[in-house]
Amino acid sequence: MKSFLVKIFLGLLKLIYFPIKMLKVQNKVVYISRQFNNETLDFKLIQEKMIEKYPNTKNVILAKRMENGIINKIRYFLHMFVQMYHVSTSKVVIVDSYCIIVSVLKHKKETKIIQIWHAISAIKKFGYQTIGKTTGTDIKLAKNMCMHKNYDYVLCSSKVTAKYFEEAFNISNEKIKYLALPRLDYILQEDDEKTEEIYNTYPELKDKINILYVPTFRKFKKVKINDVIQRIDTKKYNLIVKLHPLDKKNYTYLQKDGVIYDDKFKSYDLLKMCDKVITDYSSLAMESSLLGKPLYFYIYDVKLYQEDPGLNFNFKKEKIGRYATNSPKKIVNMLEREYDFSVLDSFRKKYIQANSNNCTEKLVDFIMQLMNNEEVEEEVKETVNA
Repeated sequence: MKSFLVKIFLGLLKLIYFPIKMLKVQNKVVYISRQFNNETLDFKLIQEKMIEKYPNTKNVILAKRMENGIINKIRYFLHMFVQMYHVSTSKVVIVDSYCIIVSVLKHKKETKIIQIWHAISAIKKFGYQTIGKTTGTDIKLAKNMCMHKNYDYVLCSSKVTAKYFEEAFNISNEKIKYLALPRLDYILQEDDEKTEEIYNTYPELKDKINILYVPTFRKFKKVKINDVIQRIDTKKYNLIVKLHPLDKKNYTYLQKDGVIYDDKFKSYDLLKMCDKVITDYSSLAMESSLLGKPLYFYIYDVKLYQEDPGLNFNFKKEKIGRYATNSPKKIVNMLEREYDFSVLDSFRKKYIQANSNNCTEKLVDFIMQLMNNEEVEEEVKETVNA
């Protein structure tokens, strides 16, 4: 019954899209995300650089989450009409997640679709890697919804990650484009004003060693932070906890002097001013390696993650795995020991091979190649840095 309803829904979309697809293509780029209800950092950076370098190109950002509830789903359905119009009339479409309109409909040949994904790598498995698993998609639904279909190019920062993305998006290596995400420009750019703003908001950060803890969001599960908080020496350290917004809404956590639960600043802004980083299965690990901050992995539920959704990252085989543990006592003890930065450097070179200088400009120039119908096939396998 469910499969039948999905087919009716898709048939309706195709019927509506048929006349819309006859509209004239404009000199336009549309950016679509259902990760957030406002523009993402990557989209913002791309658009700004597009306006700076190519002011005659129109840019449209469509960011809207598909929330739970009948009313929200109806609103998203209506929003899909807006997506149809802009996809049909744009030369380039950029997505950072699965988009129904992009994947299930047949688009004009001149329309190029770039998947930039919302994570620089994939420690956790996703997409086709998780078909049939509890946290993944049902195989029939994935097939009916043409999951991750129609991409012309998928951005990737390393050859290792390329293998993960090929599996997750069910694509061939020819569609991989070795370009780093624009956010790397933001991470590598110093921002004294923002740092000062953080210190003004949290004056206590000026006096101690600051540790940023960014745990992965666990659906329907509370993140185990309290064990670490109880053990950490807050006379020596400040612990800045950056939880997913849904974690903050659903759960309460241990309050303690020297522990800050931040919901005011971007993780990347906090990353720039902190001294050490703790995470688990988040691609923030790769991004933080660019700044050379000591990196630790608190993976107390690693056995569960290995089973579902599964991990691309083997902590036992990776050199940086020496800084990974499922013990709150050990993770706190690691903070006290001397850090081997050669391990961190090796980790960075493995997962960020694409040139990390002027990432936004490189991507914008690539977009313009597509808009101008320039030959780019030979550049898809461009050599990444060693």
